[in-house]
Amino acid sequence: MAYKKVITSSILVAMLMAFVNELVFAASNTITNDVVLDGALNILVMIQKYSWPFVTLFMIYALYRYYVKGSEVIADKIAGQQMVVGISIFMVVIQCLPLVYAFFIV
Repeated sequence: MAYKKVITSSILVAMLMAFVNELVFAASNTITNDVVLDGALNILVMIQKYSWPFVTLFMIYALYRYYVKGSEVIADKIAGQQMVVGISIFMVVIQCLPLVYAFFIV
């Protein structure tokens, strides 16, 4: 893969951010006294926690397109590689959102 360093580093950052988010937000559910801000933060944390199974399924499909279908058609190989890069960067963004939001509201 041409983007091996980008994919590897983004997946590692996503796993690190998931671990940090679990440590930060496991202590308490309320950060502020505002119901709307806390509700939005709880939604972001839920999205962060439950996005892993869906992203794993999409990553499996992208790797299928890259390795299996890409061995026959070069366009599928390029599309699969682009999907893998996009999914890994998307996962980093999803994992960072709760922390960034918490830093802005506190």
